[in-house]
Amino acid sequence: MPTAEARQHTQSSPRQRSRQLAWSAGFAIASLYLLFAAAASLVTYQSGVKPASTTMARTHAEHVAEITFESLYSLMLAGAGRERLQDAALRMEHTGSGISIHIVRGPHLVAQFGDLRDSRALRQSDPMVRQAFATGKPQTDDRGDYLHIAYPALFRQPCLACHTQGIVGEVAGVVAVTYPNNAIVEPRRQAMLPLLLFFVVGFPVAMLATYLLTRGNH
Repeated sequence: MPTAEARQHTQSSPRQRSRQLAWSAGFAIASLYLLFAAAASLVTYQSGVKPASTTMARTHAEHVAEITFESLYSLMLAGAGRERLQDAALRMEHTGSGISIHIVRGPHLVAQFGDLRDSRALRQSDPMVRQAFATGKPQTDDRGDYLHIAYPALFRQPCLACHTQGIVGEVAGVVAVTYPNNAIVEPRRQAMLPLLLFFVVGFPVAMLATYLLTRGNH
């Protein structure tokens, strides 16, 4: 004949199994939640945040290169002499914002006015600069910590008044810009903040819901 302790154990076992099953289901739900949240975060970052921030950096770097050329072009139209243009070009190399700007003169300018500091080395060693000279089109290269832009400056008709050896449409020189990608780290962080909140707040909520659902089975 079963004792009172045995009967109590027999009655409690189904309850324990029910609680264990409920907790197992809860943890399974929480695990699925984490997997879903991680996948959603990765997809969001790869498909939206990262490309958008990279595009923003590229556009800004291209604008810097274009503005640099237009500034020099305006000085030329105003009749600035060789020394003034060279001083302006050298000053642009040091912006103080982490952006590096170098003016690389083409063969016609070098033959007529001489070379700038570092111009020859970049023209010979930088593949982006060589490609910009060869194609006449802007070149972009994401190098991880830095974004490198080589922006070709083409001869225009007014240029030929001084640059007598130039040809309209030919590459007169290249503006080489090195743009730090850390300039867009903060926007990326701000974009990722909602996803982090989704993790931090959502998981405790899921676990609390699991606890409340299983509490009634105790």
